[in-house]
Amino acid sequence: MKQKNSSKLKLLKIPSGEDLIIGRMYIAEGKGPHATVLMLHGFPGVMMNLDLAAELQQQGWNVLVINYRGAWGSQGSFSFTHSLEDVHATLHYIKQEQAAIENRIDSERIALVGHSFGGFLALKVASLEPSIKAVASLSGANFGLFAQMLEKDPTMEAQITEVLGEGTFFLNGASVESIIEEVRTHQNEWNTFLLAPQLAVQRILLTAAMFDEELPKPYFHDPLVGLLENAGAEHLQYEVFETDHNYIDKRKEIALLLNKWLNSVLN
Repeated sequence: MKQKNSSKLKLLKIPSGEDLIIGRMYIAEGKGPHATVLMLHGFPGVMMNLDLAAELQQQGWNVLVINYRGAWGSQGSFSFTHSLEDVHATLHYIKQEQAAIENRIDSERIALVGHSFGGFLALKVASLEPSIKAVASLSGANFGLFAQMLEKDPTMEAQITEVLGEGTFFLNGASVESIIEEVRTHQNEWNTFLLAPQLAVQRILLTAAMFDEELPKPYFHDPLVGLLENAGAEHLQYEVFETDHNYIDKRKEIALLLNKWLNSVLN
């Protein structure tokens, strides 16, 4: 028979807009409340980071992994705008008293951890949500930079279209054209480089992969580190791994890094 305060894995139905999105809630052992990580996957969600969630749970952290609207069983239509709204809606949901009690959540100690597209979401939302105590972006995307690249070199659109086309196959209600239009419309507000002044007060972890072909380190990681340092970020940590975009052979190392970093910024 399981103890009352043992670790658990639950499915949550989280309201976002007029839809419900799926959340996998890894609840740490002990009566809590526990510091909680909101884990944000990439586009379209090849790497869900469920292994990191399980490992962090074993180290005493709650971890909530969500699927954005239109992605992997969640209701509604996928878009980048909806995904940002989904993160805000999830934060609102887990801070409600009943949800916090049921899931042993310390609503005063919440961190965002995102990979790739999820890294973009984590940084953007952290720049707007002062309640977030820490944010980690693992090879995070920058869609303002993508828009600039398209303007400078229109021939890139065919390459980006191919990548987006493969991803949207797995997402409901999304098209290559709608996503490119979103990126162009929001290119300034979705440029993570421009968020450096707001993020400088945050506790931030940035990681990069040396052999990242999707979001190359020199274009997406290095400038952001420099901009944050110039903005006076006092709680910035960054690490580089000799691996690919999905950190496929460095999973244990990433889990160890995240656990150590979380202990330094949330305890």
